[in-house]
Amino acid sequence: MNLLKQLLTVVAFGYMCYHIYTFGPGMFNVTVLVILILSTMANYFREKRESDLKANENARKARAEARHAKKHKKQ
Repeated sequence: MNLLKQLLTVVAFGYMCYHIYTFGPGMFNVTVLVILILSTMANYFREKRESDLKANENARKARAEARHAKKHKKQ
């Protein structure tokens, strides 16, 4: 699903650039292009934050399991 979203974003960006090149940089065209760029950046940083949180959670679980195994190994 992510690949499809990224592919559609590239196609939309290409189409907007072509439309601006063909018809000129009207206010609406530039506004839509800026919104597209900001939306893409927001999605990138959201996905990055989510993956960082997931990696942090997995590392925390691994440390807890290691401590638990070490604790029970001593007994």
